[in-house]
Amino acid sequence: MHERAPRLTLRVPCTLALIGFASFVTWPARAASVPGAELRVVRTPAARACPDEAALAEQLRARTSARAESSAPLYLDVKLDARGTAFVADLRVSGRKGGERSFRAEGPACDALSDVLVVSLSLLLDDDDEVPPARRSSTQAPAAPASTSGSLALGGAVTNALPRAWSSAWSGELALRAARWDFALAGFWAPEQKHAFAPGEIALGAEGARSRACFALVGRELRFGACAVGMLAVLRAEAEGFTSDGSKARAWWLAGAGPELRWFPAHSLSLGLYSHFLAGLGRQTFSVAGLPGTAFRTSAGSFWAGLDCSVQIW
Repeated sequence: MHERAPRLTLRVPCTLALIGFASFVTWPARAASVPGAELRVVRTPAARACPDEAALAEQLRARTSARAESSAPLYLDVKLDARGTAFVADLRVSGRKGGERSFRAEGPACDALSDVLVVSLSLLLDDDDEVPPARRSSTQAPAAPASTSGSLALGGAVTNALPRAWSSAWSGELALRAARWDFALAGFWAPEQKHAFAPGEIALGAEGARSRACFALVGRELRFGACAVGMLAVLRAEAEGFTSDGSKARAWWLAGAGPELRWFPAHSLSLGLYSHFLAGLGRQTFSVAGLPGTAFRTSAGSFWAGLDCSVQIW
């Protein structure tokens, strides 16, 4: 009696730990009634953004009509998971019909997969009186078409050598997002800076357009990617304090690349942190009439580190 007590003492907490671990690995599955079938959904922690059985059942009831009770039950078991940058649904049909099927849709949200799953389950229930689908052990359904959305972003940045020294820049951007790709076009403005050139100074400013194409390498709600950037800046220089003051404007092309980190706290909202290393395609110079030498010359390379807030508009 005295030897078995410690074993029993160890078994109880171990059993409770295993039960707790199993409940953490998958969210509990509950059954929900839909027209002509019973739906059960299991979500892994990575797929917690996906709808549960109650939400899916509500959408199915709205899509399918009521039907007479069948003598044989039909069970729809769905497991939702996230793999890489995509959400995946494994469907198993049992009862009066049988079969297995998988669905996959790119993130960062679960909406695309949810839409495909609801449509497929609706078709399955509508075709319930026809020939059951063939049993397939591991059939991969065609990937769901990537949903495309548009967003509007406002942001600020710290710059260097754009056009000179350390400064700030402000931008507004319109972006098109498709699965793991972002394509964006922005307008930017850099405040005026003073550059001394005896006996006066040069007031320098820049504004223009920036385009970028980014590809998400990893992640869904928080994803890391790489961007290629092109920029057209209009440099404005105005002479002040000279015998003959004047102003000039020149176009300045830049190109570069850099990393981006983007967080999606909600389906329609994202925050981006990024940096660009830019090279000027040719160096622009300004001079003052009547004075020797170059008043100002752009740098061969520039830097841009920004933060933006993006809101989905469609």
